[in-house]
Amino acid sequence: METIATRSTSSTQGIGVRYGILSAVVMIIYFFVINAIGLQDSELVRFGSNIFILGAVVLAIASLKKHYDGRNRQTPYLPGLAIGFLVGLIGSALYAAFILLHAIFLDPEYAGVLETQDYYGVQLPLMMVAGSVVILGTAVGAMTGYVLMMAFDKSGGTYK
Repeated sequence: METIATRSTSSTQGIGVRYGILSAVVMIIYFFVINAIGLQDSELVRFGSNIFILGAVVLAIASLKKHYDGRNRQTPYLPGLAIGFLVGLIGSALYAAFILLHAIFLDPEYAGVLETQDYYGVQLPLMMVAGSVVILGTAVGAMTGYVLMMAFDKSGGTYK
């Protein structure tokens, strides 16, 4: 017999995975767009892909909220945090894997561009660049989930 906690966990994971994959797909499309217009060497433009993680977390938490509102229940805090973390982790990990595959197999010259740019004040090997993409994307997703869930939390009472 399936319990409420099991259903909550599976819906949280399902929403997180679904929107994490969606964010990765949109970031990959963004990657092709910035390559097509010649902006792939700009760190700032590449950093802009994190906006899609933020948007995916907003959509994922809205989906979670809709799921609970349909049952006339308050949206639980921890599943919202988990969704933000999952979307950021899955989206950025898939995107970093794509960047690695692209740089190693399809465009080795791009690997050189990534390795010679000055990230965080130092030059990083390609695997560390990919790791930093994952860490940054996870942080963006987790913090976005945290902020959104604070906005939805009604457990603090009323203000006078």
